[in-house]
Amino acid sequence: MNKVYLYSWLCAIIPVICSWEKGDGYISIDLIRQKTPRMQYLENPHLADKMGFGEWFHKPKPKPKPGNDSIALYRFLDYEFYAKIVIGHPGQTMNVALDTGWTLSWVLSAKCQVLTTPGCWFHNMYDHTRSSKYKKDGTPYVGNEGKYNLTGFYSYETISVAHSNVTNFRFVEMDNVPWTYLFSKVDGLLGLGIRGPKDDEPFFYALHRENNITNFLFSVYMNRDRQSTHGGNVILGFIQDKHIHQTQFKNGTKIHDKIKFLPVEPGQYWKFSVDKVTVKSDTNDTDITTLCPNGCKAISDTSSSTITGPEDEVDKIHELIKAQKFPFGGIWTVRNIIKLSDETVFLISLQTSYVVLQR
Repeated sequence: MNKVYLYSWLCAIIPVICSWEKGDGYISIDLIRQKTPRMQYLENPHLADKMGFGEWFHKPKPKPKPGNDSIALYRFLDYEFYAKIVIGHPGQTMNVALDTGWTLSWVLSAKCQVLTTPGCWFHNMYDHTRSSKYKKDGTPYVGNEGKYNLTGFYSYETISVAHSNVTNFRFVEMDNVPWTYLFSKVDGLLGLGIRGPKDDEPFFYALHRENNITNFLFSVYMNRDRQSTHGGNVILGFIQDKHIHQTQFKNGTKIHDKIKFLPVEPGQYWKFSVDKVTVKSDTNDTDITTLCPNGCKAISDTSSSTITGPEDEVDKIHELIKAQKFPFGGIWTVRNIIKLSDETVFLISLQTSYVVLQR
């Protein structure tokens, strides 16, 4: 009787297949060896994955860095274009402008005094006490922007955008901003400006330094569909051919226009030389007005939705496009669409509701 209990106990705890045979005064139980999980995996390597525990046997290989990236832009009132970033860990989502006029990057801080600073109202504000990646710097920052000042302090943090991230990135937490930020969608900005000897490291430079992008370039695509909240893309590390004008032939062949690269002059902005600007009449193709006839300097500023220039040149543009001045704010409205000559090296596309300011 003891043997019966022993065999029953073995069948219960050992991964074997049991069978028995009853005889006169005895019971014979056959034990069959079961293959171990390791042997089963070696004979059928996909079995573990099907059963949901394949990661127990092997770790997935790390994915290589993409070498380039694309940041989606969102449109706000057809006036502001912003991207979404995640800052810290756990992540805090912020809306930021991608600004070629700044080398510094900054976000609104939770230390902003909302009672005395209306510019912080209705915004996302970064709270470094919630992040395990935050590192203190504490150096004060005062930015003189002419009619107003920005104040804050430096910090270090991990910032993620699209599929890329930069660790220990030095930026500013703004605790005081003008009241006009109350009407803005952005909670800060990422600097894409040209770095000078004493400037802060632009976010674009940091992406390249950490090998998130291979080529040291970026391009900006603006979506013209006003009904869409998708404002375009900032493409890091490469240029998408689909956004370049192309000529299609009858045989189906497509040839993209060649991009002409211009030297950029040292300074805060992306400044380059313009040969001239021509405006063709929408009623007479031979009626062409030339602005900047002897060449001039131009800057590309992704944070601005306006076109600026010398007062006399801007007055000519107003006259040509039949612009009407708004009662206040120095804003002009345009009702018609202007056709521009295709023969110039650099074109400024003036379309309905574009705003031109005098300087």
